[in-house]
This record gives sequence, structure tokens and C-alpha cells, in this order.
Amino acid sequence: MRPRSHLPDPERRARSRLTQILHDQPFLCGSLVTMHRTCGKPGCKCTRGELHPGLYLALRVGDKRKMIHVPQPMQQAVRQWVANYQEAWRLMEQISQFCLKRFFVKKEESRRKRP
Repeated sequence: MRPRSHLPDPERRARSRLTQILHDQPFLCGSLVTMHRTCGKPGCKCTRGELHPGLYLALRVGDKRKMIHVPQPMQQAVRQWVANYQEAWRLMEQISQFCLKRFFVKKEESRRKRP
């Protein structure tokens, strides 16, 4: 395998950042959704229409979509974990574009070599 030094600088930086995320940071493959609900307590403001906001993690578990409530003390951490996933996904797309360009260059080179 060739060293990464042959890669363009933007691709090397993207690969390095992706490696940092995957090895050093937690991530969740999902998205965050704010939903408003009633609590069910009689006399609460939510019975008059002022619903309580809640943060939910939307993700796939097997073939099903799940909504998991995120408790208030964990919201900041979960937001960061989802952001880490989104950054990793963006970096993988960027790296894929670099690879696609190399693919087309090699494909064209192989066409030129054929008799």
C-alpha cells in the first residue's frame, strides 16, 4: 500500500479528520427531532395547549425507525455525537469524490493504453 503522502493535501486532511472522529469520539447515526407533548398531569399548562418540548433521537434499529427520548442532562452530549456522525458522513463523501476523480483518470489512462 502506498503512503498517504502521494494524496492531495485536502484529501489527506479529510482522511486524517475522519480517522480522529472514528477513533477518538463517540457518534450516533441518527438525527435529532424536537416534539411537543402533553405530560398528562391535571391542571398542567400542557392541558391548555402549552405543550412541553422534548428532544428525541431518530434512528434505525434493524428495519424499523425508532424515536428515543433524550433526557435534558444528556442533550448537549447527544447533540455532539450526532454532529460527529454528520461530520464523518460529510468527510466520507468528500473523500469519495477524490477517489471518483482518480477512478476516471485511471479509466481514461487504461483506454489510451489499449490498441
